Amino acid sequence: MKPSFASTTLAGLLIGALLLTPLATLAESTSTTSAASGSTATARLDFTVVIPAVLYLRIGTGSGVGATNNTTVDAINFTVPAGNVGDGTVINAAAASGDLTNGAVTVRVFSNVGSNVTLNSSVTGQLSNGSGDTIPWAQIGVAAAALTTGTSGYTNGAITHPTFSATTGAGTATTLTAASKLVRQEGRWTFTYTNANVVPAGTYGATVANNGRVTYTATQL
Repeated sequence: MKPSFASTTLAGLLIGALLLTPLATLAESTSTTSAASGSTATARLDFTVVIPAVLYLRIGTGSGVGATNNTTVDAINFTVPAGNVGDGTVINAAAASGDLTNGAVTVRVFSNVGSNVTLNSSVTGQLSNGSGDTIPWAQIGVAAAALTTGTSGYTNGAITHPTFSATTGAGTATTLTAASKLVRQEGRWTFTYTNANVVPAGTYGATVANNGRVTYTATQL
């Protein structure tokens, strides 16, 4: 049977599409048939690198210097000897306190957004024993220092601890200054109990209900 005009045309289009398809999948290329010295042929590629904006804060246990989330909340525990209640003897934290032990924690802030970062603390009230007695946050001392071993690319030094609020809410923020549009700072905080007041017996803090948790917040300016 003699093929129709429509089927012949369709077959021609399909063959043409198959011939053109390999050309459409090739990268840019040029060729030259010149045999002269200095002849050139060129081809190009366009590259794109996307860097996400990151604001990272680590207080205590964490995962290296990356932006990996870690849900561990470290505990800082003090036990005052019976013979030293309120006598002004500074009490060090228990050995297991903090990721660096003995009341010391790692502090690390990273930002590549391009501006300064503030670091602040927030409390929900004075440390309570659940019976109406309290210990003010001013009784918690903080010593800032560099880490024993710093991280490459980070400024390792004493990061000023944001002052605790005397009552509730945010304290006095510390500003971390960006350098070359980056904030990469780290250090350590070591907490002590100043033991300046004579207070009734009890366990103060320890739970969220008794105002035992401090929340630290890094804010991009």
